[in-house]
Order: sequence, then C-alpha cells, then structure tokens
Amino acid sequence: SAGVHDHDHRLIDCSPDAIEARRKAMTAYRGDLQRLAGPLQALAPDEALDVRVLLDALEVDERLLGEVRAPFRDPSYYLDEILYGIYYLVERQFAPLPERARAATLRAREVPGLLRQARANLSAPGAIPREWVTAALQQIGGGLAFLDGLGRELAPRAGPAGADLERALSGAAQAVREFGEHLRGHLLPEVAGSFAVGRGLFEFLLRVQHGIDMDADALHEFGVAQVSRCQELLAEAARAIDPRRSWQDLVSEWKADHPTEPEFLEEYRREVERAREFVRLRGLATLPEGERLHVVETPAFQRTVTPFAAYVAPAPFESAREGFLWVTPPPADAPPEVRSRMLEDHLRPSIPATVVHETYPGHHLQLSAACRIPSRVRRFFGTSVLVEGWAFYCEQMMAEQSYYPDARSRVLQIKDQLWRACRVVIDVGLHTRGLTVDRAADMLQDVARLETPGARAEVLRYTRTPTQPMSYAVGKQAILDLREDARRRLGAAFDLGAFHDEFLSFGSIPIALIRGQMLGRPAGP
Repeated sequence: SAGVHDHDHRLIDCSPDAIEARRKAMTAYRGDLQRLAGPLQALAPDEALDVRVLLDALEVDERLLGEVRAPFRDPSYYLDEILYGIYYLVERQFAPLPERARAATLRAREVPGLLRQARANLSAPGAIPREWVTAALQQIGGGLAFLDGLGRELAPRAGPAGADLERALSGAAQAVREFGEHLRGHLLPEVAGSFAVGRGLFEFLLRVQHGIDMDADALHEFGVAQVSRCQELLAEAARAIDPRRSWQDLVSEWKADHPTEPEFLEEYRREVERAREFVRLRGLATLPEGERLHVVETPAFQRTVTPFAAYVAPAPFESAREGFLWVTPPPADAPPEVRSRMLEDHLRPSIPATVVHETYPGHHLQLSAACRIPSRVRRFFGTSVLVEGWAFYCEQMMAEQSYYPDARSRVLQIKDQLWRACRVVIDVGLHTRGLTVDRAADMLQDVARLETPGARAEVLRYTRTPTQPMSYAVGKQAILDLREDARRRLGAAFDLGAFHDEFLSFGSIPIALIRGQMLGRPAGP
C-alpha cells in the first residue's frame, strides 16, 4: 500500500505473540521519539511538525490495537489484508508482471495459514459484533469472485509464473470459502459484541487523530445543524428549477437519465478529463508532475462496501503517481431490473460532483501532491478529516467556480451535502449514543434518500470506522474557515490557487496543524 516492496512476498503475522509484540513496539517507538525530540519548541518548524504527527499516529495505532482489538473481533481485518494485499500487487505496475505475479503467488500461499490464525483469534463470540460478521460474509462473496477471476485472467499473462499463481489463488479461494462457512455456521449464531467504541475512545480519536476540539455532544449538534441547513438549501435549489415540486420528486424523475451499461465507464472518463482541464485553465491548483489516473470498475471484493465510487491513491514511496477511480457497475449476473435500478444511482447530473470529489481537484490531486512532499512522515501519515474534508470542500468550491453547467447538478451536489451531514449524526450516534444499524440506515434512506442496499452497506462500514464518516463535513468546514481567515489576512493579495497549493503542501495532516503553520502559529506543545 505504501510502496515499500521489501515484503511483497509476505502476509501479516497475526499470532497473538506477534500482535502483542507490535503493540509493545509502538509504545517503545513513542517513548524513544519523545526522548530524542525533547521540547517541540526547540526544533525547527518542519521537524516539530513531523514529531507531532508521528507521536500522535503512534498513540492512535497503539490505542486502537489495545482497545478495538480488530484482529480478535473483526473478520474483515483478515479479508482486507488478503484481498488488498494481492490487489495492489497486480494492479500497480511498479515492476514487471512476472515479478509481481511471483510475489502474489507467495502471498496467496500464506492465506490458509493466516485464516487459521483468524479462526483461533476470533474465539470469543461475546466480543464480536454481529454487524462485522455480516459485513465480512458480504465481502467474501466479492472476494471469491475477485480471486477466481484473477486466476483466469492474470495467470495466462504472467508467463512461467502463471501456473503457480493460478494454483495459489485457487488454494487461497478455497481457504476463504471455508472461512466463510466457519463464520456463517459457527460464529454468527453466537456473536453478541458491540461495535460502538464508546465516548472515551471516540473523543480521543477526534482530538489526537484528527485535531478536532469538539466533544461528542458538540459534534452531534454540529451535525444536526448541518442537516437542517442542507434541507433548507435543497428546498431553495429545487424551487429555482420547479417551484411546485419537492427536491425528492425531482431527483426521482432525474434518475431516468443515466449512462447505459456499455457507456458507463466512458462517461466517467470524459468527465475526469473535463475536470482536470477546468482546474488547469482556472489555476485552481497546481497539477502534480507525473500524476496519472485510471478509471476502472470497482474490484469485486470491494463492491458490497463501495456501492457507488471510490478512489485508490498512489503509493507514497513509489516513483509512479498513478491513482485509480473505482466506479461500481451493476453485477453482470443480476436480474435486469436490479441492474437498471443500480444504474439509477449514477444519474448523469450527479457524475460531475462525484468526479470532482474523487479526482480533480479532489482526492487524486491532493493525494498525488501529498506523495511529493519532502517529509517522509507526512507523506505517509494523515487524517481523513483533511483527505475527505478537502474532497468535499472541492465540491462546493467548484460550484463557486461555475463548474456545474446543469442546474440539476447543483441540487444533487447539495443532496450529497445532506448525506455527509447525516454521516456526522450517525457516526456520533453509532459509537456514543446507542444508535442501531437499522435506525442509521433508515436515516440515510428517509433523509438523504439513499437506496436501501446502499444505505445499509454504508452503515456497516461506519460501524468499523469510527470518526471517519464525520470527517467530510467537519473537514470541509475547517478548510472554509481557514480560507476565510487567510482571505481576511491577505486582503487583495489573496489568490485562491496559491492558497490551495500552500494548503496541500503539508500533506494529509490535521487541519488544525496546517492552520498554525499558514497563519503563523506553532505546531503546539
């Protein structure tokens, strides 16, 4: 994932001894760094920033491993390790295909052993959330399709390494299939754990991982206010199109306007090119040298948790700057009425905002720029409040720049704002207020008008990623506040493109730390 290829032939060791050794190592690293660095005020600004970011990242990882204990509670922890571990090797072209195929073969051969460790570790059903087992079972279906398809499609192109790869992938698929049978037949009937991390850990993540000074209650109030404001904006935008109809009625009508299956990816590719050229001509941000973006179908193993679109960033430590926009098509084996309904989620006037968020000037531009900063620490560590906040900010900023030519796109962009506002309320609710998955999915359906399968898949993901769902709205607001402060400070000398370039030059770290650097305040104690 990071682009460090010394261990491409291995999967993670999840024996209890190895997990405990990792936790102790993080504690030791943090102590060593604190002693080496001393007071941050005595360091050069860049060094102080690096030390602060690294200390916080180590503390977060250590606490998550000790309290959430994902290797002992979350079956998808192992599936992610296996499927992404093979996906990156075959998708990223950092070495000749036969070399990458050999590494993938060795990793695939370790899958049965890793899943034996998973069975042993997932031995306390009382601590395992049912929602996490359900999500894992959904992921297994797509994972098997991915492994089987890879064996058929990649092995013939891998030369002499192909036969070994095909056998190894077949063995890995069988092990994943048996793991799914174990989850369904033995674990699912007995699980009784809670996915909620609780107020203490949730607020720790807000403060230390993201640099957010709100507690859970204040964040909940922020989310409720955002929901209310977005509903007002939506009603206003809909009245501008048709004063006699609600936005819900308009959106339902517009769903008939979507790409057909044969032109599905091509429409996204055309919009990506339009967005890139718009950013370049307007000087909204500097395009990182050598960046490239591939628009591809979402891999099968990720489609149950990525019902619409997603972005996979370049590796921070590879010379190539290749990102991937995943777009989720309807399943080829689904009934025609299901495929047609899924295409409606990709209605044409919504594609521009999706592309802006995921590509230019959103995720792809920001993360490609982050890969080029000199600091190795800030190239690697980051917070979703900046990554998702920036992409969400870009949706509004591009509206300010008149990027969306279709009036319907403005309504749909605000509808997506409403969805992100709901995420704040749901995030806090799931992890600190006893909100259930069913009630959270109902909110996404009733308020943000997501379709039922997509809404439930979203919420299952939120249960595994506390504080990530709130990142979009909170991060966007922090960037807007910083932009306004910089504009007031610089007056007529303020330049939007220069502001964006300076902001992106710090990497993906907490916005509060960037604010201190850009407005002349130190990184903190």
